[in-house]
Amino acid sequence: MKNWLFMMVLFCVSSLSGQVRKVSDNSSNDSLRNEANKLLTEWMDAFLAHQCTYSDPALDGGVLCPACARMHGRIGDAVLPLMYLAEKTGNPKYLLGAKRLMAWMENVHRPDGSWMNDVHVSDWNGTTVFAAIALYEALHYHGHLLDDSTRNHWKRRLVEAGEFMMNNPFIYSRKREGMRNMNVNYSASATYALYAIGEMCNRPEFKKEAGEIAAGLKKYFTANDCFLYGEGPNITTETKNGCRPVDLLYNVEESLPNMAYYAVMANDTTLLSLVERSMETHLEFMLPDGAWDNSWGTRSFKWTYWGGRTSDGFMGGYYLMSAHHPNYPEAIRRNIRLLRRATHDGLLHGGMHYFVSGVPPCIHHTFGHAKALASFLEQPPVKTNALKKLPRDSVYGVKHFKDIRTWLLSQGDWRATFTGYDAEYKVKGTHPMGGALSLLWHAQAGPVFAATMNRYQLIEAPNMQSNARNYLMGGTPRVEWSQEDVVYSNLDDLDTDITCLMENGCCRFNVNTHLVDVNQHAPKQGEVPVEMNYTFSEQGVSITVERCHESACLMLPIISSPEEVVKISEREACIKKDKGTLYIACEAGRINVAPTDSDGRIFNPVPGFSLLPLQIIPEGIGKKIQVAIYFR
Repeated sequence: MKNWLFMMVLFCVSSLSGQVRKVSDNSSNDSLRNEANKLLTEWMDAFLAHQCTYSDPALDGGVLCPACARMHGRIGDAVLPLMYLAEKTGNPKYLLGAKRLMAWMENVHRPDGSWMNDVHVSDWNGTTVFAAIALYEALHYHGHLLDDSTRNHWKRRLVEAGEFMMNNPFIYSRKREGMRNMNVNYSASATYALYAIGEMCNRPEFKKEAGEIAAGLKKYFTANDCFLYGEGPNITTETKNGCRPVDLLYNVEESLPNMAYYAVMANDTTLLSLVERSMETHLEFMLPDGAWDNSWGTRSFKWTYWGGRTSDGFMGGYYLMSAHHPNYPEAIRRNIRLLRRATHDGLLHGGMHYFVSGVPPCIHHTFGHAKALASFLEQPPVKTNALKKLPRDSVYGVKHFKDIRTWLLSQGDWRATFTGYDAEYKVKGTHPMGGALSLLWHAQAGPVFAATMNRYQLIEAPNMQSNARNYLMGGTPRVEWSQEDVVYSNLDDLDTDITCLMENGCCRFNVNTHLVDVNQHAPKQGEVPVEMNYTFSEQGVSITVERCHESACLMLPIISSPEEVVKISEREACIKKDKGTLYIACEAGRINVAPTDSDGRIFNPVPGFSLLPLQIIPEGIGKKIQVAIYFR
C-alpha cells in the first residue's frame, strides 16, 4: 500500500509544481540509507539492552529509562523500528522484542481504547495518535511476520485507538468553538492515523472524520509564510505584532509529515500544496550542521538542538516529498549525522553537551527518533538529482519572517536568528521575546548562543529532565538586573520596538525594550527602558547597550564544552575551538564570570549546552557596554 502511496505523491507533487527530475546517481541515496540503517540498529540494540525480563507482567517487556528511572508509557512507538529490523536482518531478537514490548503496553492501555502517556505519572492519553501511527506502520509493512493471534490482537488495539480518536473531538478536532485550544500536532496527526486505520480495517467513518479534520486544518496556516499555527492557547486573534502560536519542531517532526502522509493517501491536493509550501518555509530554519533552529518557538522548552525531546522526527515526511525537492535528502543526511554526534553508548542524548557534562540520556529521544528513521527507511528510494545545498548554506544577508516577527541572518560564515516573536504558550517565560539574539552560529566555531527558556521550569515534567547541578542559567544574551531575588530582563518584554536595516554590507538592529520579570512586571521603582544595538557583518557581531542601568549587566552565556580551554581577562575572553579561537572583546565595560559548577560551566538541559556565563559590567559615566564577537 505504501508503494502505491509513494507513486501517488509523485503524481500529486508533479501536478502541483512540475515534472519529477530524472535519476542521475543513486550512490548518494544508498549512502544515506546506509547511514540511517547503521544508526537505527545501534539505537535499537541499546534500547533492547534496557528491556526488562521479569515474571511480573507489569515489568516484563518494559524498557527502563536511565535518566528518569522508570518506564515511559510511549515506548510502544518502538514497535515500528523493531519490526523493520526484524524483517531487514532476520534476527529474531527484534521480533521478540517487539512482541514483548506490545505485551507490556497493556499496562498503559485503557478501556476507552487509548494508551496513557505514563504509568501513574501522567494519565494524558492524547499521544494515542502517535502510538497508533507506529502500530499501523508496523502492521502494514511487517504484519506478515506475526502469528495470527498476535496480529489480530494488535489490529483490535488499532481499531480501539481509532474509536478513541473519534470519540474525543476535544483532543483531535479543529472545530474549537466553545473549547479551549488543543495543540495542533494532535489533530494534524489524527488525519493520517484515522485515514490509515480506516483503510486497513475497513472503517469508512474513520476516513470521513480524517477528511473533516483536514478541512479544518487548512485555515491554520499563516498568511505570509505558511507556518502551521496552533501550538499555544490563543488561536482566535493575532498578537500585537501580528503573530500566531507556532512551534517549529512540533511542526516539522509531527504535524507536517503526518499531514503529508494523509494528503497523499486521501489525494487531498489542496492540503498537500499547503504542507509542501510550509515544509519549504520550515527548512529555512535548518542550520548548515543539520540542527533545527527552534530558538524562538512557543514550545522550545523541549528543543534539543538536533530536534525535539519527545516529537518523532521529520525524516519520513520530508523524504515522502523529496522527488520534487532534491535537497530534502541532504537535510535528512545532515540531521542524521548530528544525531550520531549526540549518540553515546547507543542512546541519543538530549543535547550536544549532555554526555560531556555527565547528564544521563532519557531513552524517549532514542525510540522517538528511531520511529522517524524507520518511517523514512520503509519508503522506496527516490529517483532524483542530488542537491547538496540547503537554504541556510547561502550568504543572503537577511530574511524576515513577518508571521513570527523573526529575522534570519547570513553574513560570511555567520548565521544568526533575531526575534521579537510575542506569541506566548500556556505559561510565561518559555521563549525569548524582547528583541533577542536567539541563536548565533559560525561555520568553524559551531553554535555560540542558543536561546533557552527565560526561566527553566518543568512545563511537561514527565517529558523533561530536572537540573541536578548547583547552578542554572538561561542561554539567551540579555540585559539583566536582579532585585530582591527577582530577575528582570528584556527577554519577556511585550512592548519592544525593533528596527532592522541593511547598510554598507552590515545588518543592524536597533532595539528599544524594557526590563521586566517573567510575568511582564516592571521593578517597583517603575519602568526601566533599555536601548540595545546589534551589528552583523562578515567579520562578526557587535552588541552595544546604551546607558545601561548601573545595577544591570549584559549577560553573554557563551556555548562552550567543559573540554575547551578558556582564557579570560577584564577586556577579553578567548575560547579555543577545534578550528580556531572564538573571541569576545569588551570595548566598553568589563568582563566578569558568574559562579559556575566545578567544570567551569553552567549546564542548561534545554537545548542541552554547557555555558560559559560572561557578565559585561557597565563602567564610566555613560554606563555604555560594547562587545565584539569574532572568530580566528
